[in-house]
Amino acid sequence: MASDLSFVSSTGSGCQIFRDRLGCYVVSHELRPGQRAMRPTLAGAYAACQGWEPRSQAEGAAGIA
Repeated sequence: MASDLSFVSSTGSGCQIFRDRLGCYVVSHELRPGQRAMRPTLAGAYAACQGWEPRSQAEGAAGIA
C-alpha cells in the first residue's frame, strides 16, 4: 500500500487519506485496516471518512475491531 500511495492527511478519529499514482484518493481507517474506499476527489475522501466515523467509534466503544 505505501509504495504506490502518498500520504495526504489524517483525521483525529483515525481515518487516513492517501493519493495514488493516478490521482485518486484512497481512504482507510485504523480500526478497519483491511477496508479501503477510493474517491476521485479530496472532498469525496473526507466524506468517506465522515461516513466511517460513527461506525468506527461505536465499534471501538463496543470492543469490536
